[in-house]
Amino acid sequence: MNPSPTSDGSEQAVPPAELGFAGCLEELDSIVRGLETDTIDVDHLSASVERAAELVEWCRSCLGETRTRLDEVLPRLELADPGDDG
Repeated sequence: MNPSPTSDGSEQAVPPAELGFAGCLEELDSIVRGLETDTIDVDHLSASVERAAELVEWCRSCLGETRTRLDEVLPRLELADPGDDG
């Protein structure tokens, strides 16, 4: 998913939740490549860095939620160990 142009010609960023984790990583990679190769215009630098921060924050939150769910599920799997004569 790419940002869609608005009526004034600027781009409307897709919310991170709509992009999903993989989509956010792709957009972050694109921003980093732009920063590394100096292809991001100085006029858009601040907006690009702010967008990167938004994406990183969302990804960290997503990872935290996943970690919490795994912490809840994994102990149940250990309890259901077929090698346990119970």
